[in-house]
Amino acid sequence: MFSISPSKIDSYKQCPFKYKCDSDTAIRKKYKKDTPDLTFGNLIHACLNDFYKRTKKEERTPERLRQLFEEKFKQDFSKHAKIFGSKENIINYVNKSKECFKNFVKSEFFSGEPLMTEEYPKVLLGDDLEIGGKFDRVDISDGNELTLIDYKTGKFRDETANEFQLDFYDLLLSKFQSRFKVKEKILFYLGENRIIRFNSNPQKYVLIEDEIKKIANTIASDKELKPRINNLCRYCDYISICSAQNKHDL
Repeated sequence: MFSISPSKIDSYKQCPFKYKCDSDTAIRKKYKKDTPDLTFGNLIHACLNDFYKRTKKEERTPERLRQLFEEKFKQDFSKHAKIFGSKENIINYVNKSKECFKNFVKSEFFSGEPLMTEEYPKVLLGDDLEIGGKFDRVDISDGNELTLIDYKTGKFRDETANEFQLDFYDLLLSKFQSRFKVKEKILFYLGENRIIRFNSNPQKYVLIEDEIKKIANTIASDKELKPRINNLCRYCDYISICSAQNKHDL
């Protein structure tokens, strides 16, 4: 059974060797580094998840969000302090968390009751292909219409950069919750208070499914998974074990 997700596809498109390393648990644990931005994003996502899954509705206040961030940071303080590097940097990210939460509290999503948060569904496309991914949040309205919300803690990127990922999630959600209809997909850039909406188009599902199968077949057929030089090589966690580093100036 071959399993694929948007993150695996992104990794392969960037560099097959990076995909190989990301897919190997031992290599990933040894070389993958935690960065401040990635760690910050994980903390914000975890806070929003606990805010709805583990907090009583009457206790869902802006202050509770700030408390959750503090609690999660202190749960592994030595690790987080090392990742963020300095007191000034910690203060900077704490202020960023406050800005994210302030924008979220003002949004239409704050008072809602999600159907799902931080779910990792998997479904089959045929007999030998499994697709999966992470839903930050799924809301339900009008009895049977679903809205998929993807939180972003980084800076706004060109909308088309997320188009395939959202189409992938659209198909995945339609199969995972087949009794419902996917209405729209939303990117919520929390730090910039920017909300971008995309209508779901069920007529595209066949095309999306075909594209996923095509990509999965390409990856599964690649037995060498050689390095692919690109402008992100210098930031790669696996550069020290990359065979291309001695052949190119990275």
